[in-house]
Amino acid sequence: MNATGPQGREINMSPDLQGPFDSASPSGSGSGQIDWKRIIHILQKYFWVLILTTGAATTLAWFVTKKKTPLYKTHATIVISSQLPSYLGSQIKTNLTELSDDYWYAKRYLETQFEVIRSRNISYLTVQRLESKKVFQILGLKNIPERAPNTDEMSAAANILRSSLSVIPIQDSRIVQIQVISPNPELARDLANAVMETYIDENLERRISSTKSASTWLDSQLKSLKEKLDEADKKLLDFHIKNGIYDVNLAEKMSRLTKIVGERTLYNENAERKAEQLAEKLKIFKSLQAKNPVNDPRLDFSGKEHIYALRAGYYSNYLKLQNDRIEFLEKHPQVIQGEKSLKIISDNITNEIKLIEISIAADYRLSLKVLARSRQALEQAFTEAHSLAKLEVEHAKIKRERDEIAKLYDLVLARHKETGLAEELKTNNIRPLDNAMLPRMPFSPRLSVNLMLGFALGMFIGLMFLVLFYYLDNTVKSQDELEMYLGCPFLGYLPMLPPRPDDRQSRAYYIFNHPRSTIAEAIRTIRTNIVFATPDNPIKTLMITSSMPLEGKTTISSYIAISMAMSGEKTLLIDGDMRKPTIHKTFGQKPQRGLSSLIVKKSEVEDSIIISDIENLHVLPCGPIPPNPAELEQSSNFKELLEKLKGLYDKVIIDTPPVGLVTDPVIIAQVVDAVLIVTRHGRSTRPAIRYTRRAMSGKARIIGSVMNYVDSSKWGSKAYYYGGSRGGYYTYSYGYHREEDEASTADTPEPEDKKKSKS
Repeated sequence: MNATGPQGREINMSPDLQGPFDSASPSGSGSGQIDWKRIIHILQKYFWVLILTTGAATTLAWFVTKKKTPLYKTHATIVISSQLPSYLGSQIKTNLTELSDDYWYAKRYLETQFEVIRSRNISYLTVQRLESKKVFQILGLKNIPERAPNTDEMSAAANILRSSLSVIPIQDSRIVQIQVISPNPELARDLANAVMETYIDENLERRISSTKSASTWLDSQLKSLKEKLDEADKKLLDFHIKNGIYDVNLAEKMSRLTKIVGERTLYNENAERKAEQLAEKLKIFKSLQAKNPVNDPRLDFSGKEHIYALRAGYYSNYLKLQNDRIEFLEKHPQVIQGEKSLKIISDNITNEIKLIEISIAADYRLSLKVLARSRQALEQAFTEAHSLAKLEVEHAKIKRERDEIAKLYDLVLARHKETGLAEELKTNNIRPLDNAMLPRMPFSPRLSVNLMLGFALGMFIGLMFLVLFYYLDNTVKSQDELEMYLGCPFLGYLPMLPPRPDDRQSRAYYIFNHPRSTIAEAIRTIRTNIVFATPDNPIKTLMITSSMPLEGKTTISSYIAISMAMSGEKTLLIDGDMRKPTIHKTFGQKPQRGLSSLIVKKSEVEDSIIISDIENLHVLPCGPIPPNPAELEQSSNFKELLEKLKGLYDKVIIDTPPVGLVTDPVIIAQVVDAVLIVTRHGRSTRPAIRYTRRAMSGKARIIGSVMNYVDSSKWGSKAYYYGGSRGGYYTYSYGYHREEDEASTADTPEPEDKKKSKS
């Protein structure tokens, strides 16, 4: 359901409202828009958090940077080839197979070399090449001793060098940078060059040693393979002689035999199928002899036409006999002759069945003999095939072993010859490209970068706090939020009092004493919107309530009543809060009678109403506080009293307790013409507002809501033209009104940010 607000805006009245942590935007559009007003408010209120986190992170970054030791880095450059130089031609290569033209194989080789450079062995060999002074410099000793480093010191220096060493490959190339980091620029340069030289020398030495070891191993393997090859040749020859294998191809013979086995198998299956059919047919004809076959329907499947003719004659004589039995006596010659004819035909059918059975039995015995011979031939073919298959497997095994030994022998022989030539050449696939240069400036720490990172980190942490505050803040701070969560039009807002009144009565009479003030103009706007909210059905009784205490409903009730009285309407202000009444204090009265005494009919209207100093404004205080306010408000006396007061006054304003604490407002809302909800900017929460809406979802007629205590310094200024003696424009200063309790003095609280600035 939708309603239209005083500005002509369509307000969503659907009960399915979203909570404060829902994804929909509180702007009321429901389209996920950003609530910039709330963001600006959070930035203004908690901007100090952003400043604090940013300043702290930047300061910490500065101190950490200053405490760090400056580090220098430099690098030497080498080229790692995937192939060795081919001085003896492309066919003569190293005996090591780790070098290849394959891309992925070469990539794995490069990755392996990177790990070799970073290995503990290269670092230790590098330290051994250095002078004693540089070894102690690596260890960080300020006083260099006049002696050679021991084994433990060498190992410690190698570990330090390894931790400061890194290998950086240049993309899409075989160029590699050997980078060293050290607090001493000269030491960094010397270490990078030393690591490069150590790695190149170690790679060459490893290749020469591997070549020698490979040549020795290949020579021993060549002799062993020669003996195995001779033995395999002799074994293959003996197998041929033993099994008579000379020019016969075992594979072709096995193929022919396999074809014969397939044909025999198919013939055997057909013979078995034929024998089964004859056996089944023989069984049928044997069963026909056990009973009268004439009436057996299976006789139709015999396939013999003369049997069909005999059965037809039998049925024809049978029908004639039945007719004769009806026409003649049982012993009549024609009946006796018919019975003999039937007997002769039946015997003929039985004899034919016996002849067919004998023929089928002969065929069945013949098929069994053929099947037995076929099975014997198939078994013989299977036996021959198995023998030939076994012989072929043995022959293939012996030949395969001989071929493998021969292939391995040829390979080892070729590699032995290549190794013999490569052993004479000291080739290396790694060569230096550039020596390390002396670094001029430290690369770490970088003050500007660290300060920027600290600033960004502090800003990020601060923003995260602001986001946290944004989502934890479930108070209502805008008109759009109020319309969405309460589901009724927004009628206006009330700024805080520019001057601070000295007492409660001065604050209550403020708009009367200052009719040209911004407060008075805001109240007149609210009064006008109340009138325009229901132009076709004028409001006589108006109930004003709020969700929770201290939201300013009593102050706004007084201001609206005074404004209506000042407009010329006879107005009655009723203190409907019979639990904690404050209206009589607001107008400086201490009556003994009031609303409660009128409901129980212990006083008269003329004696209970207070005539205020403002023309057309009368006040009906609470009177004695009853123990059962809700029961009094539900009584018929209260309804009769309200109808009577509607006849005496143009407008009746009722101030009631908060909806979130007691049920009194819900009861009164059912008998008044309209209800006005008061909220407090930055204090009224969404759950409380949603509860108020649900509680008022019965017959209550909510015409709108008012936001109290709005601070324009946070939300911006809204200028209105005012044609008084001052003329020109004036500015609304939004703030919070604090609802007064009995023990409170007549003070209007200051905004929180002003309190913090004073403290």
